[in-house]
Amino acid sequence: GTAGMSLSLMGLSVLYATAGSTLAAGGAAAAGTQAAVIALLFLYVGCYQIGFGPITWLILSEVFPLAVRSPAVSIGTLLNFGSNYFVGTLFELERASLGEPVLFGSFAVVALASTVFVFTKVPETRGLTLEEIEGKISRREL
Repeated sequence: GTAGMSLSLMGLSVLYATAGSTLAAGGAAAAGTQAAVIALLFLYVGCYQIGFGPITWLILSEVFPLAVRSPAVSIGTLLNFGSNYFVGTLFELERASLGEPVLFGSFAVVALASTVFVFTKVPETRGLTLEEIEGKISRREL
């Protein structure tokens, strides 16, 4: 999921860097490039939906001890939606000031860093009960 997100964002960055003027001009000449942008956006959304989309909520519900789970998940949800709002609100300003290649490139760097984080820090919890996960986390086995 996150690796696909990284690749699609890198693709958007490269595409805007190499064909941004064609996209801006529009018309028949831009049709192929526009199709590539749409395909990369579909790839990003699809990878998000099999990665960060559902996994965020699964991880939030698993990593906190039962005693603090409700408030911790509430804070995690607030931070998640707050960061979504922050990115969405600033997107157009960043696009106008940085340009699409730098903007999507910076998103790709963040997605790549998250891919590394997932593979190195997020524990595998398949087949474990919430109590087993809590015990392993508290003993630092996960």
